[in-house]
Amino acid sequence: MDKENQNEPSTVDEILRKIEEKAGTGEYIYRGESKHFETVSSNLYRVFLEREDFDIAAEYFDIEAVQKGMLEAAKKYLRRTSSDCELLVEMQHYGGKTNLIDFTTDCFVALFFACDQFGNENGRVICQRKELLSSTIKEPPEPISRVVAQSSVFVRQSEGFIKPDDNDIINIPSEVKLPMLRYLQEIHDISTETIYNDIHGFIRYQDIHLETYVDSYIGLTEAQKGDSENGEPEEISTL
Repeated sequence: MDKENQNEPSTVDEILRKIEEKAGTGEYIYRGESKHFETVSSNLYRVFLEREDFDIAAEYFDIEAVQKGMLEAAKKYLRRTSSDCELLVEMQHYGGKTNLIDFTTDCFVALFFACDQFGNENGRVICQRKELLSSTIKEPPEPISRVVAQSSVFVRQSEGFIKPDDNDIINIPSEVKLPMLRYLQEIHDISTETIYNDIHGFIRYQDIHLETYVDSYIGLTEAQKGDSENGEPEEISTL
């Protein structure tokens, strides 16, 4: 470990103590990222950040103007009247690109997101004092089940990003991710099923489940064929 990182928490217990120090004050909201992105930003901002043919630092760049145009287009797909905030929250949680930055009031939910993907890369939890972001924090306008499960709040920065203090970033080493996920499931009942608790969550992870279902069905089919070679074929059970 580098000298500058020697004092960083590197075990499940050390990380929990570090983040619970923040949580104990009641002053923070949290964001979990499963790898160290270039910026702490909205997913819409990252679309422009990744474009090599665009200077995102240009003074004329107005991400809110881009979002306004997309909102007008999205409203044509609705069968009900929604406020801009309601529509943005719905878009965000179903994979759309918005200028909202996801945070949570639950530090353990943030830990889940910091560990959930990119198993070979370090993750991080960003802790932000609520008072520093008070004018940009947006509460969910209605109780969408997944928003409730994730204790979500949203930060809507006009620039599209925030610059957290280094002291408010907790590194999650890659080798700690799996044991941390086990801890969160066993002690806090936080898992894929509880965090993504709707049909959209199942679709997100369908490829993982589908391979298991297909293999199980094929195995069951072959077994039943073997059992019925000397008689009438049995009906194949559904999974």
